[in-house]
Amino acid sequence: MKRYWLLPLAFVIAFAATVCADFYTWEDESGVSHITDYPPPANQKSRNVKLHEKNAPSGQADPQAKTETKMVITLYTKNDCPDCDKARDFLTARNLTFTEYNMDNDQTAVVKRKTIDNSTDAPFAIINRNQVYGFSEAVYDRVLKSSP
Repeated sequence: MKRYWLLPLAFVIAFAATVCADFYTWEDESGVSHITDYPPPANQKSRNVKLHEKNAPSGQADPQAKTETKMVITLYTKNDCPDCDKARDFLTARNLTFTEYNMDNDQTAVVKRKTIDNSTDAPFAIINRNQVYGFSEAVYDRVLKSSP
């Protein structure tokens, strides 16, 4: 009988460890900020590398202080893209001002995107110089909280 609850318990413990993971913030050689769950690549020059541990205090006395700063958010989207819709809805639900460029409808959006990288994947967001590929609510929250 005891064996039946051990397997679900193991899954819960494994999942809990991934939810509360450490993350890194760093800038590459061109000044672009990155937020990842791994350190910067060893073959790439990076600066301002910071490890944010899961149990470390945030250092922010007033949680409302971040809402006073102006967020600069750019969102590159495509038509018929469910993740693009989720990203747009996420930002709108939090009353954040953002500029959206649809790469299917606007060729200048494609050109602007090509100046950043050669990828055409969507959604692609730039939040205060932090590049976010795809959509994950947890990643967007983390980037928004860490942005000045």
